[in-house]
Amino acid sequence: MGIKRRLLLQNVSIITLTILLFLGILVSGIYHYYYNGTTDMLKNHAVNSSQFASKYMNLNSLTLRNELSTIQNNFSIPQAETQILNARGDLLSSSTGFIPDKSPDFKDIEKAFRKGSGTWIGDHPVTGEHILAVSVTLKDKNKTIGLIRFITSLESLDNNFQTILLSLFSIGLIILLLVFIVSTFFARNITKPVIELTNASQKLAKGELETRIIGQYKDEFQTLGTSFNDMAMELLKTEKMKNEFISSVSHELRTPLTSIKGWSETLLSGDLQNVQENKAGLKIISNETDRLIGMVEELLDFSRFSKGSFTIHPTTFSFDCLVNEVVLQLDQKRKGKGISIVLESKESIELFADKNRIRQVVINLLDNAIKYTHRDSTVFIRYHMINTRFTFEIEDEGPGIDQNHIQHVATLFYKENENTDGVGLGLAICKNIINLHHGELMVKSEKGAGTIAGFTLPLHS
Repeated sequence: MGIKRRLLLQNVSIITLTILLFLGILVSGIYHYYYNGTTDMLKNHAVNSSQFASKYMNLNSLTLRNELSTIQNNFSIPQAETQILNARGDLLSSSTGFIPDKSPDFKDIEKAFRKGSGTWIGDHPVTGEHILAVSVTLKDKNKTIGLIRFITSLESLDNNFQTILLSLFSIGLIILLLVFIVSTFFARNITKPVIELTNASQKLAKGELETRIIGQYKDEFQTLGTSFNDMAMELLKTEKMKNEFISSVSHELRTPLTSIKGWSETLLSGDLQNVQENKAGLKIISNETDRLIGMVEELLDFSRFSKGSFTIHPTTFSFDCLVNEVVLQLDQKRKGKGISIVLESKESIELFADKNRIRQVVINLLDNAIKYTHRDSTVFIRYHMINTRFTFEIEDEGPGIDQNHIQHVATLFYKENENTDGVGLGLAICKNIINLHHGELMVKSEKGAGTIAGFTLPLHS
């Protein structure tokens, strides 16, 4: 059963039960008002008539027959038949003039002889008419000498009550119909965005990442639709980045592999006695192999980060010595571009961190500075401790980074220029390494004014 049908069934069921309960209470109140009211009125008249007759007419078992016409004249009412019965229950007089051969046998008569008064509602055994009968004893000095009985037809009351019932149930059906129409409208309004979201989700699951929620809704559905569109947009970005990453990795791997294969074939087919050519070829093969190893290491680190299995092992080491080692490691690369490296900080600093991972970050930052700065320019390295934090910075004189790109430079697979080397993992991995040390990676730059990249770490005593 769909959500629309469930909502409709739930609303209609609740309203139906409410209407039935309300009608039940209303019908019960009307019934008691009409029938109990009529009973009380007739009973009060019978009691008053009995008391008046017993007090002022000097009735007894001998004079009762002589006073029948007087009682009829004084106490009869137009809406009811008035009967006088003796102490044995024999009918002596009736305002209708009809005296049956057989004494009447009704529950109100029996109850009146036992308790002084009695009422009965039912169908007349002869005429089948729905009637109300009230009987009250006539007394002579606390001795029962007979009964005065009033009988009224309930046919008119029944017809009125049935008309009221029919009107009430008609109103109830009209209300229920209106509720059904309104509930259908609201159920449609509720289920329409749900259906659209469901269909959009199914399309998204099939890979249709361009799917968006078009409808304009209110309240939580608007928030849900916006969140869905944002999610779809992010998935599309991720898919695009994945495709670009695969393309970039394929390109980056193919270039060194092509170079390695080409020089391997050259060396195999060439003159093995040509030492200079062999050295040049082997050097290129070695450099391209290192380049491949670096890319594979980045991919492995990325895989570890994705699985959550990347860990650090902090130890205390000399950071200034590490910086000198990295500068020396990249010395040939900076010389190739005629770049000068100025180490502005000379102080000895003991740092508690994962030495190999911090080395990886420093190498990546310095390598980027050398790669992107202009030829024959200068790269500045500085570090210092302020209060409880350690700060490391590398500043280059390169072209800088546009403000639209700077907030994304540490995002996985992101590259400002698709034509540059690498697969866009270096800074993203560096950021994760620094985050694991509870520090912060920072990149500050302006277009045409160079870049400052570095990190801050909390000091541990």
